[in-house]
Amino acid sequence: MWQLVINTAHRHLSIGLLKDGVYVDGVHEVAFKSQSEVILPRLKQCLSKYHLNPQDLSEVYVGLGPGSYTGVRIGLSVVKVLALVCSFEVFTFNSYDFMLAQHEGTMIMDARSSRAYVGIKQDHQWIFQGIMTLDELKSSMIPPYVGDTDLVNQQDSSLDFKALCEHVCLVSERVSDVHVLEPLYIKSL
Repeated sequence: MWQLVINTAHRHLSIGLLKDGVYVDGVHEVAFKSQSEVILPRLKQCLSKYHLNPQDLSEVYVGLGPGSYTGVRIGLSVVKVLALVCSFEVFTFNSYDFMLAQHEGTMIMDARSSRAYVGIKQDHQWIFQGIMTLDELKSSMIPPYVGDTDLVNQQDSSLDFKALCEHVCLVSERVSDVHVLEPLYIKSL
């Protein structure tokens, strides 16, 4: 069973191709303000390397955010269009699970206006998921730090993209109607 993970909520374009839940290949590159231009060529590149078409996919996992308003909509739009012509199942995940996965620490994504989307995980439990001012964040952080760590003058820990893709396949929720999917906006947190 072929599976695809797409996340466009952050400055990275993330596309992971999995076979039976095991990472095979993918793209994780900085594409800030260019995701709409590069997502389809990168998707085609990833699939064609294994002689696959979107119709060969059994499951597609897509990030709902929170994150970049436009970025999240790009990923969702691609999945919605593909779902019109393909018969794969669709699953969703949030940015916190994608960026921090099974690790502990603090996930930070710029929410603008001196705020950040923050996920804090300790002892394998989420202790916070939401929005904080940068001042609040500085007093609440638990190392290691991932994401937009420059906002709080910290070093970014490297993400294990392979593990992130495999993890979201385990924690995602199945969608009954892909066409009613909506991003997790700042107002909904």
